[in-house]
Amino acid sequence: MTARNRAAGLGATLLIVVMVVGTPLLLLAIGVTPWTEDLGELGTLLTSPDDGTLAMLVIGVVAWVAWVVLALSLLVEILAAIRGVTAPRLPGLAIPQGLAGRLVATAALFFAVAPVGAPVFAPQVAHAAPVVEAPPIANQPEASLAPSAAPAPEAATHEETPTVDYVVRRGDSLWKIAQEHLGDGMRYREIVALNEAVLHGEPSFIDPGLTLRLPIDAAPAVDPTDEPSSDNSYVVEAGDTLWDVAEEELGDGKRYPEIFEASHDTVQADGQHLTDPNLIRPGWELTIPAAVDSPVVESPSVENPPVQTPGGKHLGPDPVEDAPPIEPPGNADTAEPAEPPAVAEPNQVDDADGATVTWLLPGLTGAGVLLAGSVLLCVRAHRRTQQRHRRPGFGIAPPPAEVRAIEKTATVAGAPAAEVIDQLDRLLRQLAAAMDEVPKLNAVEVGRETVTLHLAEAADLPTPWTGSSFTWAAHLDSPVGDEDVLPPYPLLASVGQGDDGTLWLLDFERAGSTALTGDADVATALARHLTAELALSPWTVISTVDAIGVASELSSLDSGRLRCHAQDDTAFLAHLQRDLAEAQALGQGDPEPFHALLVTGPRTSEVRALAELIRHQTSRSGFAVVDIGDAEPEDTVIELTHDGRLRVPHLELDLAAAGLTSTEATATAAIVDLTREAVVVPMPRDEGATGWRALADHAGALITDLTEARPQGEAGGTSLLPEATQRYEAVAPTTADDVEVLAPVVSAQSRRIVEESDPQLDDDLAEWRNPESALPKLQLLGPVTVIARGDPPSAVAERRAYFNELVTFLALHPTGVSSRQVREAFGMTQSRARTDLGYIRTWFGTDPRTGELHLPAATTSPAHRDRGTNGYQLTDVLVDLDLFRRLRARAQARGTDGMGDLVAALELVSGEPFSDLRTPGWSWLLDGERVHEIAAFAVVDVAHIVATDAFSRGDLDRAHMAAEKGCAAAPYDEVCRLDLAKVAEAEGHDTLAEQILDEQVFNRTDDNLPPIDVPKRTRTVAKNNAWGGVKRAGER
Repeated sequence: MTARNRAAGLGATLLIVVMVVGTPLLLLAIGVTPWTEDLGELGTLLTSPDDGTLAMLVIGVVAWVAWVVLALSLLVEILAAIRGVTAPRLPGLAIPQGLAGRLVATAALFFAVAPVGAPVFAPQVAHAAPVVEAPPIANQPEASLAPSAAPAPEAATHEETPTVDYVVRRGDSLWKIAQEHLGDGMRYREIVALNEAVLHGEPSFIDPGLTLRLPIDAAPAVDPTDEPSSDNSYVVEAGDTLWDVAEEELGDGKRYPEIFEASHDTVQADGQHLTDPNLIRPGWELTIPAAVDSPVVESPSVENPPVQTPGGKHLGPDPVEDAPPIEPPGNADTAEPAEPPAVAEPNQVDDADGATVTWLLPGLTGAGVLLAGSVLLCVRAHRRTQQRHRRPGFGIAPPPAEVRAIEKTATVAGAPAAEVIDQLDRLLRQLAAAMDEVPKLNAVEVGRETVTLHLAEAADLPTPWTGSSFTWAAHLDSPVGDEDVLPPYPLLASVGQGDDGTLWLLDFERAGSTALTGDADVATALARHLTAELALSPWTVISTVDAIGVASELSSLDSGRLRCHAQDDTAFLAHLQRDLAEAQALGQGDPEPFHALLVTGPRTSEVRALAELIRHQTSRSGFAVVDIGDAEPEDTVIELTHDGRLRVPHLELDLAAAGLTSTEATATAAIVDLTREAVVVPMPRDEGATGWRALADHAGALITDLTEARPQGEAGGTSLLPEATQRYEAVAPTTADDVEVLAPVVSAQSRRIVEESDPQLDDDLAEWRNPESALPKLQLLGPVTVIARGDPPSAVAERRAYFNELVTFLALHPTGVSSRQVREAFGMTQSRARTDLGYIRTWFGTDPRTGELHLPAATTSPAHRDRGTNGYQLTDVLVDLDLFRRLRARAQARGTDGMGDLVAALELVSGEPFSDLRTPGWSWLLDGERVHEIAAFAVVDVAHIVATDAFSRGDLDRAHMAAEKGCAAAPYDEVCRLDLAKVAEAEGHDTLAEQILDEQVFNRTDDNLPPIDVPKRTRTVAKNNAWGGVKRAGER
């Protein structure tokens, strides 16, 4: 501490004493005591010529009031400094309180002075713990501690004092830093002593970004991106109020005092502070308090930063390369820039206020992405099978919210991995088809672009494999077909991920008896992972898995391939031993089935006997034992460490271990199990919608309040299908229930209500068809595409897939979304959200029909104008899905006059809705009513109405067109397949019709299991059309 600082501190202390004690003493000494004056004489003084008495009275009152104000300010600041907290703001006293704060902070220098000749806070022996080197962090946190290269202040002994660096955050004080990182707020004096050069004698004024040196024993700073409670920030736009910001960011405008309290200490760019909640200026940065009780995902091991998945696919929901962080465009009340700001590099570190993705399950990311891919493939197959049970006019219930996290994780993390799994399966089956004897395999290494086989014995492999002896590689894009052969490595499973991002799979059949040694928790997590993957992977379909005392959470995963046993349930092991011995005695042929046994606890004699049989096999055993516990002689050893690492000594592998927590395993089994059964539900609708949306469900069918039941006999012109129901059953692949649901009667009054609710439909349809239209267009009934006039900004042109998704998110929320909803849906930061929305605003420009922006600022949107709530809301953007639903609703209202509207609706369909989506992405589609699935169902239902009408009138061309549109939109829906078979039959193509029925209906399978029983509606249609005969239709 320098003499200058000591003098400044002493001077400030004396000044405080003089002001607090001396001022009232002086006023009393000179007789300034206004409270002693007679208030009755005040009127006389005000009406008489002033002889100086009134002036002295006024001066006295002002002096005493000023003293009270200053004394109160000093008292508040002194108490806050002693307690080490930020002083509360006194309403209307910002200036005197600011002065008081400066005085108190300067006075603190006097009390922070070290005795002359004493060492300057040399570290204590207890603090001299060795520093452990931390692993590299992907994104630098806002506050960080790192070893300092600068020398410590020189002590009297001239020994160097080691320090670490700390970067100041918003809201920090020296007391707070000392309390959090040194364990004692009073140790702020040590910080002052180490930072004389940067504090300049004013320790109460530390700005965010300032680097301070702390004693070496300081606790590491917590990365704010890892804290569920870390605050976000908000940049004020023109027209904002604290109420609006609180409503948008916190969900309740009444919470604006929380933002005011969190932000009043922030020094704004113009040097001002927030002192009045009624006055905020554009460009100011507000601190948004974080939500509490954020869900925490249990992790089985220390997670590495996200890496790229095989095939060059990025893992996780944050589309860094698609929309880099840059400064937002101008305020809402300014003209849009002609060109957006320059774009940062794709890998540039993003803002520190990023949204936390709380639903991502770590066990299915990183080293577990291949399991995520297998889960996704299984869930997809189940959902496709569910569609076979759907009836026209209805939908399929989505999985319950309890398994939303696992479903989204499997979708986001597993989508790129699913492609790799499919290709790896084809490559291995092609290898088996091309060789008389499959090579003996140790491990498979899956990289960004290639898959590499590490063989146990040298071999020559055919094209597309290249290499020599023990190592052969093939490109993941190698053209290979679907070979009808058994998978060559049915006990292949992933175990971990290399530091370079490659995934490693071991052939556990080749390993024979494997011991998972080391950390028991990490080993158990790996065993759960292996159990799940061996029960789900496409190449393990001919395998059976038994788990004893481990992975019981997965018992419902697949009853045909997985059996979970209690620790004492070992009687079946004798049968396994007998079967394995008999197979060994035959000495030839492939095992049936292949078998994996996972067991924990002390190794029993039965398990040892199985292991001995495997080790001394004379032919292919097809058996693997994986034991959690100590290794025994001749075991293949996998070592697990407490920090989540996995080592395979004989292969010289050192990986991040795969693993599932108990919670993750339970969720994995639940999502697979719950998607097996189809629950047919009515189409959802928006209860609080207005306009045409209030009159139709999400598929565009009119609500029941506007329709009437069909009469016996002919329905007449007020129904889309005017003839008798029996007529349609006789000529088309439909049922009486289908006709009743899809073509009810609509009264003249209901028709008028529907037509009056949407007077602009024809104009919008004409604009959609007009290639020169100036209105932006969004295509969802096919590959997702955004069409807007002019060239898009360069940032958009280079990231079309990402911006297509962002525009779709806005379009599917017609009543508007807050910036927080955007951030949570896309896992992005606030500044990124505002920046990217600004690009869309620039790209879409001004609506030629209204003169307003297609994407107004949140504070000027229709939502703000109509309901007083901020929200980003697209206006007058044409969406083909909306046009489809509007046309269907009007068609139903018009009866037979509406068939043209249905044909026009089908003309909007260009393929499977919501196809060609970027990977990863679009996880938010799983949060709502599954509009992408409903859109496909809607197309199939409209196509079925059109085809049914066409069959009754003998118009096979229209029936053919409708059936093909339905099949293009929903390749796995059975309604349109039956329509297509009927078209082929009616056109005289009996062989084609029979082929469609055999391959795509009666003998269809969506997984690796036999065909399911034919759904009830399909049986009815088959019987009515004499397809396959009564015996064939009835027996399935």
